[in-house]
Amino acid sequence: MIENIHRQLNRQIKKHLSEDFIADNEAVRKFIEVVNLSYLNFEKDAELFEQSSRLNDLEYYEINQKLKSELDKKENIQNKLIQAIKQLNDNEITLGKEESPIDLLQILRDEIEFKKEFQDQLYLAKSNAEKANEAKSDFLSIMSHEIRTPLNAIIGLIYIMEKENTLNSFQENLGVLKYSAQNLYLLINDILDFNKIEAGKIDIEKIPFDFKELVLHIGKSLEIKASENLNRIEVIIDDDFITNVISDPLRIGQIITNLVSNAIKFTKNGLIQIKIDQIQQKDNLSIFKVQIIDDGIGIDIQKFNLIFQKFEQAETKTTRQFGGTGLGLAITKKLLHLLNSDIELQSEIGIGSNFSFILELPIFSKNLELKNNIVDYDYKEENLEGLRVLLVEDNLINIKIAEKILKQWNVNVDKAENGLIGIEKFKANVYDVILMDLSMPVMDGYEATAIIRNTDTLIPIIALTASSSYGYLEKAMQFGINEYIIKPFNPKELNMKLRKYCK
Repeated sequence: MIENIHRQLNRQIKKHLSEDFIADNEAVRKFIEVVNLSYLNFEKDAELFEQSSRLNDLEYYEINQKLKSELDKKENIQNKLIQAIKQLNDNEITLGKEESPIDLLQILRDEIEFKKEFQDQLYLAKSNAEKANEAKSDFLSIMSHEIRTPLNAIIGLIYIMEKENTLNSFQENLGVLKYSAQNLYLLINDILDFNKIEAGKIDIEKIPFDFKELVLHIGKSLEIKASENLNRIEVIIDDDFITNVISDPLRIGQIITNLVSNAIKFTKNGLIQIKIDQIQQKDNLSIFKVQIIDDGIGIDIQKFNLIFQKFEQAETKTTRQFGGTGLGLAITKKLLHLLNSDIELQSEIGIGSNFSFILELPIFSKNLELKNNIVDYDYKEENLEGLRVLLVEDNLINIKIAEKILKQWNVNVDKAENGLIGIEKFKANVYDVILMDLSMPVMDGYEATAIIRNTDTLIPIIALTASSSYGYLEKAMQFGINEYIIKPFNPKELNMKLRKYCK
């Protein structure tokens, strides 16, 4: 009998063939052996296949689990990256799952860089704000000192004058009182001018004037101030200088006055020179250089830019020793920029300073009328007898001061406490000029001027106002004001303006 026969084959043989038949037939026995071998091989292959399938299934499951785990990790990373990006970016940012982690990492890196740059800007802004606040505090401290000093002198001298009540002491104290009031006036003007320049409310006028005459006038007007420090002022003008030019004499005068005043302040027992050199003439333009030279304390050239910043001086001790708000040179530089020029400095500590600038101005023809447009300190007030003036003012002290000044020139003055009364008096009487305050109760100067202009477009109306705001003055002109004088006013300026209307 065949050994190790397959169980299924053995079952079929027993069912259909006898053992004797198989034993007697060699061919059948060999056939059965071959078939049995096939059965056994098939069994083995099937078993191997099944085992292989089981291994493949297990391996596939493990790989699939790993892949799923990696995909979950990727999605988790993407979600965290997206969340991080959205936390950094306050604006709406659209991000989808289609972005790869590498793309998201790049976006996150960009956002971090942007945030870092933004944070640096915030730190810089914070630092600048702190410096500005510190500068503001220093400025207020300086301003408090600068304003209180002349006020202290004014209040103290008034008390002394009341107590002493003698002619000699009155004359002496009056000079100091006038000096203190003038300092306070110049200080307030500096602040208001700087505010107008910062707001872009200053326009450079184009007026024909004599530049040489302007400079000589400035030198003469500052001689007394220079003598207080035992200084001399010398004006040196090139023989070839073309003196008749067109520009803004008021602003140019302000620039030169600031520079000369600065030189006087920082020079003791020395010489201040105002020097003008003609550089060239081309295409009806005069190009010349203006220099303000002193032999004072000098300036560290490394601090050149600092002294032209608002509220700054070269040294803190300079402020304490010499005073000042640090506005003069800042105003000077900004005005020169409006004139398409800039300030230059040559200086050495202990030797002196040379501030200079170059101007390029049109030359005017001889038939144009000269208008220097400056208040001449040597101007002698004229008698204005017969001039009829309506003073519209609500402040009793201002009324009394203006009335006393006007009566010095024999002006006939009529008073009105507000715009409404002013209109009533204007309708009932005849006047040559109206002096109009702009800010008053009941009816202000704007409305009163507009009503007067409805019936009379010719009568001169001069605004006598404490407001130097460009917007208010421009508004006044639109309502019909002819010109204005800023309080506290220079009586000589008022006399010059009223003289034009004296018949």
